[in-house]
Amino acid sequence: MDGDADPLKILRTKVRGTNIDEQTLLATDYLNHLNEPIMLLEMAADAPELLEELAAWRPKSYIEHFAESAIADKELAIRAYAAAPEMFREPFDRTIESAGRCIVNTAAALIELSKQERGDEMRAIASEVTAILGELVDRASSIVHGEVTTFDRTQIDRILDGHSLTQPGSARSGNL
Repeated sequence: MDGDADPLKILRTKVRGTNIDEQTLLATDYLNHLNEPIMLLEMAADAPELLEELAAWRPKSYIEHFAESAIADKELAIRAYAAAPEMFREPFDRTIESAGRCIVNTAAALIELSKQERGDEMRAIASEVTAILGELVDRASSIVHGEVTTFDRTQIDRILDGHSLTQPGSARSGNL
């Protein structure tokens, strides 16, 4: 009768007691991948030497993150992600992709402003972008925990466009 067992039900049983959500099969540990660049953004205007490290940061896929992780359940997290229901995985991935794009583009804008010694503008942008990233990380965390009301691509683009960086010379430069 083992051949009749529901693989999804078995996987959900295996994730019990781990940091992987039983319903969504996603783990908030992946969001740690965003914490370092967010912290660097918060400090970059006052410590421009951190910009090089920020610029070197690159988004990692969920699988890449866990493959390189030291957590005990990393293989289970990878298997669970592959089985995660699309209603959660798709908006989660879009939200994370938007956060990654925001970080990379903001790093480039801050480097340019740093070269021009425009620290006040760097601080303003870093503050604004960390708020945006906070919204995106909160949304991703909500998705991990099963909240089905999610931002679609248009809503995420609106958030990013509403915080877009404008022409050099203004308080903002570049695009998120």
